[in-house]
Amino acid sequence: MDGSGVRITQENTQQGHSLCWSCKSETGPEPVCPHCVKLQPLGRDSDYFSVMGLPRKLDIDPRVLEPVFHALSRRFHPDMYRMASPRERMIALENSAVLNQAYRALRDPFERAEYLLRLEQGRDKNAKPAAPAELFDELLEIQELLGEFKFADEGPEKEAQRGQLTAKRDELAGIQEQRAALLTGDLFRRWDALQDARDPAPEERARLLTEMRRIQDERAYLRRMLNTLNEALG
Repeated sequence: MDGSGVRITQENTQQGHSLCWSCKSETGPEPVCPHCVKLQPLGRDSDYFSVMGLPRKLDIDPRVLEPVFHALSRRFHPDMYRMASPRERMIALENSAVLNQAYRALRDPFERAEYLLRLEQGRDKNAKPAAPAELFDELLEIQELLGEFKFADEGPEKEAQRGQLTAKRDELAGIQEQRAALLTGDLFRRWDALQDARDPAPEERARLLTEMRRIQDERAYLRRMLNTLNEALG
């Protein structure tokens, strides 16, 4: 039990470690070996949810996440291991780095969703976010208007185009907010409920992951489009 009241165990912080790197004995539930009391590595490929001692859910209260992070930060802080062996000092540094990565990935709801999708589905590094299908014609119109605006001379016509692009930008920003609300509201709740189900249907799990991936990709596409419009409009 950490001084903050947060219980930190090896079961909470890592998976797959069974033998101590130092004495080769079986490790217990704590992140230190029960026999030689050496700190055990989390591993760079650790599941960030497990690192933070959390189930693989999406609706995470920051008031739960932050005390766990601070407790683990104290536990793995390199200053605690200044008199330890070089190997253990290195493990403390690596564990602190993994912990910081986990916290950054899980504290933001959209980064959290993206991380979960990579865990569950993997991700092609070359994959590009797709535009919302129902907005295809409108996005094409915006692209054409944007091209005309960039090369237009200053004057009434360009100002009219600026007004049109501003209105389109605001419309896309509203759609972006709707996608965000759908993801962090309905889809987060459905995913978490599925994790609590005794016998969740694999088909429902797959459908939900596909839907979340679609929303994430559409948000990424819209964000890129909004950035382009903001740059053009100054």
